[in-house]
Parts: sequence; C-alpha cells; structure tokens
Amino acid sequence: MFYGWKIVAVCFLTLFVSVGFGFYSFGAFFKALAEELGGSRFGVGLGLSVFTATSGLLGPILARALERGSIRNVMSTGVLLLCAGFLALSRIDSLGQFYIALGALAVGAALIGSLPSSTLVVNWFERRRGTALGIATMGISVSGIVMAPVATALIQRLGWRTGFVVYAVLTVMLVLPAVRAIVVNRPEDRGLRPDGDAAMSRTALPPQPRRATGRAAKVAGELPATGGAYALSPPPRPTTTAGAMRQRSFWVIALVVSLNFCANGALLTHLIPHATDLGYRPALAALVLSVVATLGAAGKLLFGWISDHVDVRSAMALSAVLQTAGVLLVLVVDSYPGLLLAGAIYGLGMGGLVPLWGAMIGAAFGRLAFSRVMGAMSPFILPLQVAGVPYAGWVFDTTGHYAPAFRVFAGVYALSIAALLFLPLPPPNTTTNVD
Repeated sequence: MFYGWKIVAVCFLTLFVSVGFGFYSFGAFFKALAEELGGSRFGVGLGLSVFTATSGLLGPILARALERGSIRNVMSTGVLLLCAGFLALSRIDSLGQFYIALGALAVGAALIGSLPSSTLVVNWFERRRGTALGIATMGISVSGIVMAPVATALIQRLGWRTGFVVYAVLTVMLVLPAVRAIVVNRPEDRGLRPDGDAAMSRTALPPQPRRATGRAAKVAGELPATGGAYALSPPPRPTTTAGAMRQRSFWVIALVVSLNFCANGALLTHLIPHATDLGYRPALAALVLSVVATLGAAGKLLFGWISDHVDVRSAMALSAVLQTAGVLLVLVVDSYPGLLLAGAIYGLGMGGLVPLWGAMIGAAFGRLAFSRVMGAMSPFILPLQVAGVPYAGWVFDTTGHYAPAFRVFAGVYALSIAALLFLPLPPPNTTTNVD
C-alpha cells in the first residue's frame, strides 16, 4: 500500500480530534457554558470567534514552520497544547478565563488541524488529491457524528467540566502515538513520488519544471484558456507568498471560503440550541447535528472525488447550493423529520467545503506553494469567518429567534456562488507538473 494512505489516515484522526472535539462539540456545550458564564449566547458565541481568530492568525507563521521544519514535531506540540487547553477549560469560571482557555486550545488545534493536515495530503498526492483530501477531511464529519451525542451524554452524566477533562486525556492517548509513528513531510523524504507513481533515490531531487507547450502551456497560463462556463486564463503559478497575493485566484478563493465558513460555523454552533428552542430534548437535538455530520462525511468523499473529475468551481458552486437549500429548509420547518431532512441536505453540501478549499488552492498554486498560500490566506478569511457565530447569537438575544440570521446566511451562500465566476483556474485533468 502506498505510504501516502497512512498519511491520510493520520490526518483523518487529527482532524477528528482538533475540529470535532473543539468545534462540533461546541454546540453541545453551548447552553451549559452560557448558563455558567452569565446567560448570554452572544458572549459564549464570541468565544468561538476567539478560537477561530487565534487559529487563523497563526496561519502565516504556521505555514513557514511547515515548509521549513518537521511537520511531525509541529503536530506533536499541537497535541500537547490541545490537551492543556481542554484542561484549562475545565477550570474556568468567567468569560475572560473562557476566552483565554479557548485561545490556548486554538493554538493546539491549529498545529494539528486543517493547515498541517491539508499540507501533508497535498504533498503526498497530485492526481488523486481531491479524493485523498476528501477522505482525510471526513475525520471532521465523523467526529460530528460521534461527538455531538457523546458530548451531550458526557454533560448529562458527568458535567461539562469533567467532559473537557475526558477530551484532554483522549487527545494525548489517541493522537500523539500516531503522529510520532507515521507523519513524514513529503514522499521524497521516503524515496517516493506523489501518488506512489514511481520510486526515486533518497538523494534525488524532484525534476525541474520545463516550459510547457501546446495545451500544457494553456494550462500553465502561457496561452489563454477558451471555452466552457469559465473562460478565465489561469496565471502562472507563483514562487513567493507576495506573488500569490498579487493573483486574483488568491483573493477570490479567500472570499468564497470565508463566506462559506461564516455561515456554516454559525449553523453548526446554533443548530442544537435552535432545535431545543423548538422543544426537542437535547439528545434529539444532538442527533440533528449528527445527521449533518454523517452527510458531511459523505459530502467530503463525494466532492473530493468530483473535484478530481470536473471543474472544481462547479463542485464548489454545487456545495454552496446544497447548503443554501438546507438553511432555507431550516427556516420553514419545525417538525423533527423536517429538521433531519434539512440537516441532511445541508450536511451533504457543507462536507465539500474543506476538501474543495484545498483542491482550489492546489489547482491554482501547486503543491510546493500550498502551505504558504493557505497560511497566508487564513488571516484574510478571518473577518467574515469569525462574524457568523456571534452575529447569530446577537440576533437571538435581540429577537428571541434565529430566523433573521438564517436568512442572511442564505444570502451569504448565494454571494459565494457569484464570486466563483471570477476565479481563474486551469480546466480539470489537464494540469502539468509545473511545481
């Protein structure tokens, strides 16, 4: 078996823990935290923005560390910091302490989360990149399937403080041994090539790029691309962060991703409170989020596969359309079967976001520039990304329900679909290795 699939398995695990423990579980802890810390859903929702902002601001620094050092060591440090953050959360008794503990937790989650995991997968795969990213990021959704009801049960039986202690112990026991045993920066470090295509000696260097001609030149941006729904010519791939930031692709991808993160972060956080507000028991409300996560897992695999075979912009548009449909359905249903259906539609679309983000960056900038581009992009995604959760909490505190916020989020998804029309990328299945 190609060693890259072991890398995918570890990334599945790290995303399960970093995003699932720290994000999907947040909805289950939300009401207990709000009651403990003063009763404001806005105040607790703002904590998730602190978590997200801290992770995002680390992006450029983390990207530099991933390029220049050992990803294994970076991720090992993250495991220990994540454990410390959960232990700190178990001891808080004020909003200020809550924000500080979440900040520490965010640093650990970032060091084992989406950026290092996506960098590893992109380093190890080219032709099957979308599929590999889809499988790895399924860890996020599988965690949502498992952890929402588990977190609810932990809170009911042991209390939310003990629940965070359990998370700390599981983080060290599950993740640290796997990271230390398996993580390797790139296939060349083991004498391999991406996708396992051909072996090479440990001392051999990757082949130097050659000037493309004909159709390959069109893909590399040397000749204009024509035809199809998207007729924008992709620019040459940059060699520096500054070069990437001068390209339209950088800013359009950042806008599309930030709009989607803004809306889905809020929906995932407030869906359990919304369901309980409709009168459903916490266990039933958590099951709605589990349905979202189950279909999200399927969506990650589906959209990862789709991005390997069709224009990634079309895949991203379909993802956003499904999320829009799910949000609109949440607005109009109050029956439990209706909530489950809305969660299923929403989850299927939402599942595509993370693998498609990686696929868009990989298509636009190549694998050698991947970590620096994703890292540089993270701070620019933050303003919209962090706004969704506290905005929905503020709307609830002001109006007593979530409907106005959910309508806004439907519009946010529509705006992200329109932005894709301005994204220049090479067509699928025609890229050459210009890394």
